[in-house]
Amino acid sequence: MAFIKTVFFLILAAALAAASILVPVQLRSLDRSAVTLAGELGASNTSKISDSLDAAHTGSARWIIQATGEEPQGHEDAIRQLHTSRPSLALSGGPDRTLEEFLEIVPSSRFNANEIPPVVSLILPRNERLALVNLLERTSNANVSALLNIRDLKGLIRLHPASHAAGAPYDTGVLTLALLIEGGHFDPAFASQIGDIANTAALGEPRAIGAAEELVMATLSLGRQLDFRSLANLAAFTDSIGTWAEMATIFRAQPDRIPQLYTALHFQKGSHTLFNYLATHPETGNGDIDAALLSGPGSLDYLLDNSLPVYQPALIADKAISALEPFRPKAFAELAVEDRSSALYLKFGLMLTAGLFFAFAMAAAWRGSSEESEEISRMMPSVMARDLFISCVVAICLWIIFEPEILKSPTEETDSGPRIEFAVASALESLQSPVKAMQDINQVTLLVLVLFFVIQLVIYCFCLIKLKEISKQSLSASMKLQLLENEENLFDFGLYVGLGGTVLSLILVAVGIVEASLMAAYASTLFGILFVAMLKVMHLRPYRRKLILEAGS
Repeated sequence: MAFIKTVFFLILAAALAAASILVPVQLRSLDRSAVTLAGELGASNTSKISDSLDAAHTGSARWIIQATGEEPQGHEDAIRQLHTSRPSLALSGGPDRTLEEFLEIVPSSRFNANEIPPVVSLILPRNERLALVNLLERTSNANVSALLNIRDLKGLIRLHPASHAAGAPYDTGVLTLALLIEGGHFDPAFASQIGDIANTAALGEPRAIGAAEELVMATLSLGRQLDFRSLANLAAFTDSIGTWAEMATIFRAQPDRIPQLYTALHFQKGSHTLFNYLATHPETGNGDIDAALLSGPGSLDYLLDNSLPVYQPALIADKAISALEPFRPKAFAELAVEDRSSALYLKFGLMLTAGLFFAFAMAAAWRGSSEESEEISRMMPSVMARDLFISCVVAICLWIIFEPEILKSPTEETDSGPRIEFAVASALESLQSPVKAMQDINQVTLLVLVLFFVIQLVIYCFCLIKLKEISKQSLSASMKLQLLENEENLFDFGLYVGLGGTVLSLILVAVGIVEASLMAAYASTLFGILFVAMLKVMHLRPYRRKLILEAGS
């Protein structure tokens, strides 16, 4: 019966452990299956492309097609038909009345018919800039007039005013901003903020001049990559200079990834989450975003809202997950997408239950190998504590096996491979509080301390159970003293485990596998000393004294 119970409990433990692995959620990463399902539950890439084409935004449609790898499905034919029916769309990337008036004077022969040119290349030539100024001077928009007044702004540091021989870039950036405001693409409040900066800069205020120059440089960074309609789509959800500057920083950092960056910004209708994600995960961010874009806007929202990298399992964990994945219930993935916290609780609960059945199996095997001992009730406090602590150890070990990243600092960055550097992100990182860094380190240290503490508790409970077994046997006091002497190595087992944990921890820290502090390593020996001392002083010594008195009488 002991053998049957052991096998039965082990099978239950293995089944529950497998079920926990099938829950697609991790503490410090997002499971790929959950990211994919999030895309399936939301709008598709094809629908987003169709929405852009319905609005005649051919530039946006082409960026999304390039970023998502969607099959054309007639989209390219629709783009060509729109360009044929309205030739101005081939230059602007979408309808805009003010720009269409300007495009009537731009010789279309200068551009490739198969590529929509960036807006800067349309405005940069001198004749085109003069024609655009003449067009915008007829405006009744005060903010546009304020921008036209700073074309020859004095006090610029990195750019030159329009009247200078090298002033074409600055003039182009100012006119691009004016064109966006005239077309009503900026929020009125933000457009008024730009107008106030221009008016203050015209008075010679140094801070306003610097802000105007930064605003123009950000516009140039975006305008030299995007067509006008795509740039206007970004301007539509820009509510501050910081948002405009964030988008420009992203484009400057990755000029070879414009389709992916634009599509991500277009889907998100904002830049803050994308900016933070790329700054936080410079090594894996690009690959994760590309994978999310292939699955749809919902996948990108799920990825950026949680701000976690996509889970990359180790070799053994990857094989186990691949073998079990065909049996994963869809409800597990839906729970991970809709309520990530509940999915984490479910996964840990399954692991904890698996550990509990593993403890039952070990208890059955223990009883089967100790036939001379009387059976101890499972409801005994020390037995219940032992089973609970064993289940905790099993759950923690299972989680560490399948997500070893929890033993590393969440701010870890390696120096190997390509890196994306963000000036603003670096500045913020330099201002990071040392208290926050200590909190990140203490999370890992605390986990290791809990693991060592629970292991010592399990050993302590085993020793208490062994003492109870000896006390319940129908033997003489002298014989029980000999049995206690025989179990002396078991009572010192906590010391051996504590020393072994310290040595193992120091090795792992030296190799770099674990990023816990030295305090966690030495705490293993400390816990071993404390628990063994408590066992021998509070339990073993009084019971041995009692037996000695009985034997003497």
